Amino acid sequence: MNSELIFVLVFLAIILFFIFQIATAKGEKKRITLMNSEGISIPVDVEVADNITTRAKGLMGRGSLGEYEGMLFVFDEPGLHGFWMVNTTIALDAIYIAENGTVVDIIEMEPCGLLNCKLHTPKNKAKYVLEVNQGFSKRHKIVAGNSTMDTT
Repeated sequence: MNSELIFVLVFLAIILFFIFQIATAKGEKKRITLMNSEGISIPVDVEVADNITTRAKGLMGRGSLGEYEGMLFVFDEPGLHGFWMVNTTIALDAIYIAENGTVVDIIEMEPCGLLNCKLHTPKNKAKYVLEVNQGFSKRHKIVAGNSTMDTT
């Protein structure tokens, strides 16, 4: 076998390994609590995406979410973490939350194709991003600056 063919086979094996890792990634299940703008607690059952594979997979391939279900992305550092909706079929609210638990931005996101996908970036830095069904924030009165998440 020549070295070019060996290189291609090794490269393909590595790519397949990473695809498998992302496809099978699952985060820990947890219940978090949001406090809305009226001071009412809202429990949300989340899957935690706190590493590169669970964050890369996100909600790709999911057909639905319950009203009080979502995915909580946890980043090592606060930042302007961008999200896109490739291979995601559910319209979502991305609730950006600062390290201290304050909601700093909410972005409504629509599913998209590979060639027409928009990168959604918050106005302010966040350490957490909670993805829930689109309209959840409005229905439950979650408002940037006036709502919080318990970060403990």
